[in-house]
Amino acid sequence: MTSTIEAQHLQVIEKAIKEIQFGEVQITIQDGKIVQINRLEKHRFTKKQPTK
Repeated sequence: MTSTIEAQHLQVIEKAIKEIQFGEVQITIQDGKIVQINRLEKHRFTKKQPTK
């Protein structure tokens, strides 16, 4: 079975990838079609070292 990816889906995926620094983009597929795109972004903070 061959299915085409809609241009709108590709735009959303591309935007999610471009805008994320750390994290993941998850694509949910049902019956060979994209039904959902999730973006999980992680914000990492550096731990300050105690001053002596």
